[in-house]
Amino acid sequence: MDKNTITGLVLIGALLLIWSIYNQPSAEQLAQQKKAQDSIELVNKIAEKEAAAKEASNKSNTSELSASDTTVAKAAIINAGYFSADTNAHEDFLTMENDVLKVTLTNKGGRVNAVELKNYKTFDGKNMVLFESASSEFSYVFFSGTNQINTGDIYFKTENKSVLITGKDSSSIQYRAYLSDDKYIEQTYTIRPGSYMIGYSLKLNGLDSIITQNNQFLTLLWKQRLLNGEHTISDNQAYSSVYYKYPNESASSLSLTEDGADKFPAALEWISFKQHFFNSAIIAPKIFEQGNAKVLLDTGKVFVKTMSAELVMPYVHNKENVYPMNFYFGPNHYQSLQKLGNGFEEIVPLGWGIFSWFATPINKYFILPLFNLLDNFINNYGIIILILTIIIRVITLPMTYKSMVSAAKMKVLKPEIDELKEKFKDDQGKFGQEQMKLFGKAGVNPLGGCLPLLIQIPILTAMYTLFPNAIELRMEPFLWAKDLSSYDSIWNFPNNFSLPFYGDHVSLFTLLMTVTQIIMAVYTSQMNNITGQMKWMQYIFPVMLLGIFNNLPAALTYYYFLFNVFSIIMQWGVQKYMIDEKAIHAQIQENKKKTPKKSGFMARLEEMQKKQRTAQRDRMKK
Repeated sequence: MDKNTITGLVLIGALLLIWSIYNQPSAEQLAQQKKAQDSIELVNKIAEKEAAAKEASNKSNTSELSASDTTVAKAAIINAGYFSADTNAHEDFLTMENDVLKVTLTNKGGRVNAVELKNYKTFDGKNMVLFESASSEFSYVFFSGTNQINTGDIYFKTENKSVLITGKDSSSIQYRAYLSDDKYIEQTYTIRPGSYMIGYSLKLNGLDSIITQNNQFLTLLWKQRLLNGEHTISDNQAYSSVYYKYPNESASSLSLTEDGADKFPAALEWISFKQHFFNSAIIAPKIFEQGNAKVLLDTGKVFVKTMSAELVMPYVHNKENVYPMNFYFGPNHYQSLQKLGNGFEEIVPLGWGIFSWFATPINKYFILPLFNLLDNFINNYGIIILILTIIIRVITLPMTYKSMVSAAKMKVLKPEIDELKEKFKDDQGKFGQEQMKLFGKAGVNPLGGCLPLLIQIPILTAMYTLFPNAIELRMEPFLWAKDLSSYDSIWNFPNNFSLPFYGDHVSLFTLLMTVTQIIMAVYTSQMNNITGQMKWMQYIFPVMLLGIFNNLPAALTYYYFLFNVFSIIMQWGVQKYMIDEKAIHAQIQENKKKTPKKSGFMARLEEMQKKQRTAQRDRMKK
């Protein structure tokens, strides 16, 4: 290891040390984090005791509880009725509806019991229900002395009735749990016309006298088992997770592919339980100071994943504490989420991995606006994708034409290149040098046929991300495809048979895409005189991709099929009517007579080859 390398490593280590010291939390932040964590741990411990008591109480009457178990069981019963002396309380439901949303509320816990999206159906035609009572939990936990108070056990009271919004006015339903006339917990829900957003407010009035004085936090417990409403639950699971966002940062998520958990050491702007095309979210800037979340994969066919969160909220011992929030229950429609602000649209990915830096802006500023513009005038998404493909191919036509002209020039020069290859077969360095001279004299850029094609790759990559996440395509039929957001199957293998790396069905759009890809490979081989292993790789590669694309959305494979078809037509048309190889050959011969004017690229390439040749000679001398 040389001196410069050692110096560089030392400097990097010093910078990392300084950075870590600079970013260490202050003593005040550490204390606050510890209090929050202690609060969560206390909730968990008491919840475990309560669960044990409930389990013990379900044993047969002949079983006897220990003294400690009996005490815990009694404490749980006392806590459940802490805010109500009504022993005959029972669960009642109210609904809040507008033209897009139906929300069912329950007085037990004063929470949202179920959500139905009116403008959407499941893949089998049923009402689109995001979650229901049996698959969801929502409650607040705090302490009075050593007693745990869980609002999920309390029966709230309301004087409101179910509401249906038909005009322009909003409407509210208010639930209260009374300790006394001036001591209560209040939860208020507000529905607005045409909106997937539900206004929500939690108010604690006069509870400063019963909440433990050293308790500076409340804990929100939120859990949902997301119901599957899509054609394939595996696709739904692949796009489902807990998403969240810190202020002034991009949105983050837990693992999409496996069980995961994470802690939130700082304040959140929002948190979302997101599945493929829909999500339930709480938008509450500066409300949740810390917390944690967990996502677990469900193995059945009813539920997608189980998502849960414990969110810490600050509590000040004042007479009144109010926490304004908003719920969002609705579709993952990029433009609609974008209007909500706070980067909420980032739960809809427009790029992935290392390709995000160019795929995201292409989708955001070009493909999506064009797609939505066409959507305003055309109600068939198959036709929209067709027109979109034509527009993209027209825009890229100049680049395609340059690529084909460059390929034609290389084809014309091939006999002379073969002569050089034979002449200098024992000296590859000299061959490369003479080849560059030939290119320079002929005015040919050897990379001229590659670079324009590379420019098209970002567009193909952008489509690869966009179409699987576009809710506009959900349940939209076209030709034999019943749902453009899922694969198009013309035949399912019998008896649950499945081929490795392929699947249990045959996608016709994928087959058409593969065939056209092979036809394109034939054209490319002819134009560029590709032989040997490279020629066969062009044919094998589309077949290798057949298994991957067989399970992708029909909209995507349909687009790639159209892209290939128009590419073949353009190649044929340009080659037949716009490229004259004899004229190109004559022009090349004319260029050879002139003093070649080297481009910067050619000059650098020749210089690099000279250095390689010199280094090779030096090694041979040694």
